[in-house]
Amino acid sequence: MTDRMMEKLNPFWKAVTILCAGLLLAFGYSVLLNVLTIAICLLLMLFFSRAKMSSLVKVLLPALLAAASLFMTGLLYSNDAGGETVRDFSLAVHMVGSVYSAVQLSTRVLAFAFLGMLFALTTRSEEFIGSLMHQCKVKPKFAYGILAAFHLMPHIGKEYQNAVLAFRTRGIHTGKLSLKPVSAALVNCIRWSENVAMAMESKGFDGDSERTFYHVTVVHWYDFVFLGAWMAFLVLGLLCFPW
Repeated sequence: MTDRMMEKLNPFWKAVTILCAGLLLAFGYSVLLNVLTIAICLLLMLFFSRAKMSSLVKVLLPALLAAASLFMTGLLYSNDAGGETVRDFSLAVHMVGSVYSAVQLSTRVLAFAFLGMLFALTTRSEEFIGSLMHQCKVKPKFAYGILAAFHLMPHIGKEYQNAVLAFRTRGIHTGKLSLKPVSAALVNCIRWSENVAMAMESKGFDGDSERTFYHVTVVHWYDFVFLGAWMAFLVLGLLCFPW
């Protein structure tokens, strides 16, 4: 399966682009700019990447919940004295201007969420670690240590479940807030980390010797085009749509 545009971008420079875009977006309060950012991220993920729709929906659900919560907060508790007071079935009195504040808050959260999803769903963890070593000059033992810890994270939940079952087989009841299974799982995680450290040292990941790499991530011209396009879009958006 061939990679599309988003997968061909250098992961390090893609991360730099997303971080810079998030910083610029933090200075804007325009609903239109937030909506355009969401639309561009969605188009890039749907038509220019191999991102799965199921993964997109799973990540989007918590963001939609947070956006809905902030929308209701901005709608009910905004103090905008410039709006026109209206009454909705005599249940609540609020300002019309607070609707715009609520939309600002909700779309702002979604814009940041879509920027994060644009990076997370279009970047392979191995290539990102490789780009950190080659472009960011991170030492291999730290880079591969991060990658090993990332791949061990899904096993922590399984280890917790195994600890709960082990206590049950011995007739020990553990509640949902009990720390006994957590302690047992943490002990095993510490053992895993020691085993990973010893395995890395045995393979030469000591940080003192030069290593060769089977795959080296490189920077292409379109990485800078991607960075420049996002920066130009957001700067023009901040100038043209300040509110």
